[in-house]
Amino acid sequence: MNINGKHIILTGASAGIGYEILKILTTYKNVKIIAVARHVDTIKSVEGVVFPFVADASTQEGVDSIFTFARETIGRIDLFIANAGFAYLEKLDAPNWKHIENIYNLNTVSPIYSLQQLIEEKADNKAFVCIISGAGFVSLPGYSLYCSTKAALHHFIETYRYEQNKNLQITAVYPIATHTDFFDKATGEVDTPLPWPNQNARTVARKIVKGIEKGQKKIYPSLLFRIFYPIGRAFPVFLKLYSLMEKRKVRNWL
Repeated sequence: MNINGKHIILTGASAGIGYEILKILTTYKNVKIIAVARHVDTIKSVEGVVFPFVADASTQEGVDSIFTFARETIGRIDLFIANAGFAYLEKLDAPNWKHIENIYNLNTVSPIYSLQQLIEEKADNKAFVCIISGAGFVSLPGYSLYCSTKAALHHFIETYRYEQNKNLQITAVYPIATHTDFFDKATGEVDTPLPWPNQNARTVARKIVKGIEKGQKKIYPSLLFRIFYPIGRAFPVFLKLYSLMEKRKVRNWL
């Protein structure tokens, strides 16, 4: 996809990978970007280019408001980047339906519903980019709910590829842990240990945008992940040892 001139919606645009993607997208010609977040203080409005928009993407009303604002502000929508998401680092104990619902609504239900909204757009060629996670493939102790939301999203995208229209480009992205405040938010504390391997958000964002331009179906920003995960699939004992290693890092929360 040629990004120049495209009308874009980007969720989770205020920090981390989303913020870095936003900065890169603004370097293209004649783009119009709806930059969505719950708090947009860090998003600089650029006349005719960047339109910050406050919305809760974990609700139907929030996603509907995003598309309504986009249609009224920039007209058609060519590219939707579903980046918003969060994690818990915890030991599951007392039953809490709302706690489970909250993370599934944002990480899984919202991207699927957003895809349905995008399909309704009349643009000739559209692209949907779904930031999933390498955590959808591996077991990270303490992140049971997070990993499950990403695994569910991965399998939805894999299955929907058999149903999608020819004028729709779907790109699934599988980043590893990034050097942002994502994991500190998962605990509410500072210096939360990151899973291994990890990389910086700028690198991830560059590879995502480059992959969108190339029309890639899947983007793996980490070369280490691409090398070691197939080895782990072939020899499951290595994935088990990896999970045990990660468990030791987060034992204070378990």
